[in-house]
Amino acid sequence: MKSINWIGVIAAVVASQAIGFAWYGYIFAAQWTQLSGMADAGMEGGGNLTYLYGALQNLVVAVGLAWLVVKTGAGGWIGGARTGLFACVFFALATYALRFIYGDDNPGLIPIDGGYMLIQYLVSGALVAGLKVGKAAPAA
Repeated sequence: MKSINWIGVIAAVVASQAIGFAWYGYIFAAQWTQLSGMADAGMEGGGNLTYLYGALQNLVVAVGLAWLVVKTGAGGWIGGARTGLFACVFFALATYALRFIYGDDNPGLIPIDGGYMLIQYLVSGALVAGLKVGKAAPAA
């Protein structure tokens, strides 16, 4: 865990929260609400705890991607984004598909939720691998 880029992890969590806020709160708010069958108050019902759980989920994803980036040796923005893409397709989206294979979720949610996950993993992977805080120049 020492080699994990914690600055990148924090940035990935913040970015994921912001993307999710825009994605579900503005871009696809009406469509997602209708397809999911949740009332507008559905997200507010849990209050701040809902957003805390969302941030925790984003933290788990970011730490997992940071660990994966270290283990695979993927470096830089592109290497991190590629790692995020592979993790999303082979793990997150494959697992998400079970909701539609065995459950009764509305298939219209696939492009909305899957699109968010894809962007979340790409951006998070890029941040945990590419965002580096430079060392301060030595004082003269």
